[in-house]
Amino acid sequence: MSLADECGTDVEIYRRFGSPVIYADSRTGAPEELLQLLDTLGLHRHTLPPFYVWHQVPDELPENTQHQVASRACAAVHRAGYRVNIDPDIVDEPALAAALARPANRPEPQQPAVPAPTPTAEPRRSR
Repeated sequence: MSLADECGTDVEIYRRFGSPVIYADSRTGAPEELLQLLDTLGLHRHTLPPFYVWHQVPDELPENTQHQVASRACAAVHRAGYRVNIDPDIVDEPALAAALARPANRPEPQQPAVPAPTPTAEPRRSR
């Protein structure tokens, strides 16, 4: 079971305690459209057959860039109509605000490059 399943969201973006990696866990059975969206946003897809799929922000990027990528991904997933949550320790406020303000018909930028509720940023428990 993924963290997204546990939290009742489509995607959970977080960093495990003591890990430099930022994860984007998608719910079990997430539609391919959602997984492809995360792919196009610069996150790397990983699978553990038969059901578990997750993405990771490339950890070779500088930390501030990792936060920007994760924040933009959060906004893009939200704008696509999915429930998403991001750990507040990862949020890059300017990147998130700019991505949420982007007109719907403009594509999200690749890495470095809302009437619905905004994505939540609640503390995550360690796994």
